[in-house]
Amino acid sequence: MDEFNWGILAALQEDSRMSLKEIANCVSLSSPAVAERIEKLKEKGIIDRFGISLNMESLGYDLGVYISIKVRFGMAEEFKDYIKTVPEVMECHVLTGKDCMLIKAYVRNTKHLERLNVALGKYGELTTSLILSSIVEHKVVGEEF
Repeated sequence: MDEFNWGILAALQEDSRMSLKEIANCVSLSSPAVAERIEKLKEKGIIDRFGISLNMESLGYDLGVYISIKVRFGMAEEFKDYIKTVPEVMECHVLTGKDCMLIKAYVRNTKHLERLNVALGKYGELTTSLILSSIVEHKVVGEEF
């Protein structure tokens, strides 16, 4: 990884739709050189995918929540299969510590949250926290990382 690759990654993290020409201007390389470097970064698995960020409130999902769950003994595999099908769930991570999984989800309102908690509660003990505001939502990973 050199300064050019870090510059390319920073530009793409800010706007994955940025044209090769725009990225080339940012990092002082030619467009073909940038294209070649992006391809190599993809081949190495450094660039995993390109995507967009959605404003969930604009879509009508006003409440972001974190739900930690201590899954009942013997239900982990069933829970893992189930959680992948729940549309409100954006992320689910296996953890160490008291709770074994952490879920990030979005719901429309408190009634919607209650229904989600009832559905998830079948698998174990929940702790639900509402996201009031976010201090860091999207951080560009750079060379100093």
